[in-house]
Amino acid sequence: MVEPRRIGELLGGRPVHAAIIPAQDGRCEKIPDCVPFVIQDWLAAQGITSLYSHQAESARLAAQGRDLMVVTGTGSGKSLCYTLPALKACLEEPAARCLFLFPTKALAQDQLGKLQKLIPGDHVLAATYDGDTERAHRSAIRRQANIVLSNPDMVHLAMLPGHENWLRFLKNLRLVVIDEAHVYRGAFGGHMGWILRRLLRLCAWHGNRPQLIACSATVANPAEHFSALTGREPHLVAGDGAPQGERQIVVVEAPGDEAAEIKSPTVECAGILAEAVTNGVKTMVFCRSRNGVELLLRAARQELGKVGGDPAWIDAYRGGYTPGERREIERRLFGGSLRGVAATNAMELGVDIGGLDLVVMNGYPGSRSSFWQQSGRAGRAGRSGMALMLAHADPMEQYLARRINLLVGEPEPCVASVGNPLIAARQLKCAAAERPLTWSEIDSYGARPAAQDLIDSGELAESAGMLFYPAFTPPSREFSIRSADLDSVPLFAAGVSLGDMEEWRAMQFAHTGAVHLHRGESYIVTGRSGDGKAIQCDQFDGDYHTQPIVQSLIEPRAELEAESRDGLKLSLQAVSATTLVTGYRMISSRGSEILAEVPLDPASRTMDTVAMRISFELGADFGIGPSPEAAAPGIHALEHVLAAVAPLIAGCDRRDIGSSWFVAAPDTLSPTVYLYDLAPGGLGFSEQLFRQRVGLVMQAAQLLSLCGCRDGCPLCTLSPHCESRNECLSKPMVAGLLRTIASRLGHTG
Repeated sequence: MVEPRRIGELLGGRPVHAAIIPAQDGRCEKIPDCVPFVIQDWLAAQGITSLYSHQAESARLAAQGRDLMVVTGTGSGKSLCYTLPALKACLEEPAARCLFLFPTKALAQDQLGKLQKLIPGDHVLAATYDGDTERAHRSAIRRQANIVLSNPDMVHLAMLPGHENWLRFLKNLRLVVIDEAHVYRGAFGGHMGWILRRLLRLCAWHGNRPQLIACSATVANPAEHFSALTGREPHLVAGDGAPQGERQIVVVEAPGDEAAEIKSPTVECAGILAEAVTNGVKTMVFCRSRNGVELLLRAARQELGKVGGDPAWIDAYRGGYTPGERREIERRLFGGSLRGVAATNAMELGVDIGGLDLVVMNGYPGSRSSFWQQSGRAGRAGRSGMALMLAHADPMEQYLARRINLLVGEPEPCVASVGNPLIAARQLKCAAAERPLTWSEIDSYGARPAAQDLIDSGELAESAGMLFYPAFTPPSREFSIRSADLDSVPLFAAGVSLGDMEEWRAMQFAHTGAVHLHRGESYIVTGRSGDGKAIQCDQFDGDYHTQPIVQSLIEPRAELEAESRDGLKLSLQAVSATTLVTGYRMISSRGSEILAEVPLDPASRTMDTVAMRISFELGADFGIGPSPEAAAPGIHALEHVLAAVAPLIAGCDRRDIGSSWFVAAPDTLSPTVYLYDLAPGGLGFSEQLFRQRVGLVMQAAQLLSLCGCRDGCPLCTLSPHCESRNECLSKPMVAGLLRTIASRLGHTG
């Protein structure tokens, strides 16, 4: 293990905050009699002669036909909670089928390996069915596999639109498993909820009602989330009987402006990774972005080269790689030949990689749920381990570093945006294409307004009281269930594929001049192909990366709810939000120095969404001055601090919420701040902010009070995402403004 003292040396002696998650003894039980003896023999062959208490409870309840939500810690063996009922069903009824859904292909591959190791011979056939499955094998899997391991994308794109090819499977589907259920939040969760409703609807059409089992280690509202995803009420299994090794959580504050040398967090994490693997410490470093992963891999390999280490000891894992690249990395990772890996959250889930000694988080991963998932990768299976987070020079991250109790407390609730009108409209078309919809079904989904809009636009046709999809091409291919955009665009260098990128992401990160990183190599975007459908890149040996310059424009549409208090108005509004990419910054790879700013021909994206709005009457006693110009420093700083803590209140990733400010809003000419959902139709996060508006204001005030600077700094009021280069900000003014807002809202503490 890397000693904390050595970590301190590598990080220049910055303030460190630590917490200990104590070890927990396991609670085991005899394998219940409801588990067939043949399965008990298979378990015994793997050295399993008893079950953890939650596994035994799940087996008993599943045998009674209950729908289950299993909520136990990372590495607690949740997979047996659904594997045992699945095997029981398949042995007792040879025609029975089970569907295991995982959010990533890597997790499905990992679970398939565990199943194949457990099941001898061909008693129960299991297979993965995803985008990487060879077409020559797909028909046999549909016909013969008892257990199909897949993902929501494949169910959406292949199984449900082609359900006539899955007739036997749907008629005999006895169990649907939803693993890592906390992943299905926001837009992805909304789509997942509809996909499950479409699946259960087709099963019901064939007279079948499959059992549902969902699992997660990190969800604060498990029963509510299960109901949102499935429309059913679950029985909770929450008593974790697995042993847990002691885990040390260490959070390092970002360096202040007074630091003699400020390295980028990516370079610091690369140094820790190189140091760890050189000493034989099995390590994973999580980054929040694909570019972050690639920058860290390149820097860590350079550090290894300096000490005579082998660059092949480490690799990267992220979305966008080709299937062949993913399989090669997974094989080396699972096999143990990789000592360290830099990864996005694609690896934060329950893939078994043999236990890690050290997990390093390159900044806050975006939610407390992800923090727990990533930190839980250290010391699995009863081993002790360390999780280390390096806070970035960002107000929210510094706030969390100084309040580590927030990180190690309960994760935020999951919000699956099943009610998003755009998601509902798209999914209704898919459901109608699979089988005509009745109005009673539509009403049970709460989707009558969306259905009526589709009829009015001609996208659905009504006849004899039923709604039909008036085309032959399946609408499921018209959109992505993981993003707001339909299209992705491939990237190439000298004819070699560098993976793909969503169109909206490409607008910001793959414009001409952008630096794109792939498996530790740098490429520079030279432009688009002649038809605009591919991005062309060249090898790049420069020592900088790029960051887009983005502007936001907000136009209010309709007021949904409001509260007014003595010149202060807080409201929930439907708005139109435009994101405008106007250029990019060239940033040194060795630190955070901006080398240049380069303009681009503006590219924009406009969407209708939902926002929380805060407006002030000029002249009212808020301490922001009598004119818009005088109010600007306080209003601008208010936008920064509210946006910094908003994800903690809304229970979302920081990339799910945008913000904007006006000293004189066009419609009222009053100082105004907006916090809005970064997804068409909204995801429910702005509503959560509006409901918890007092808590939002108080968290922002605490953020300021925990920072000892006088006038504002990158650790409290300055934002790395500021569209105005952090100009015109006043910490004293916004501190007074927050106190006054809290008082007007009735908070007297």
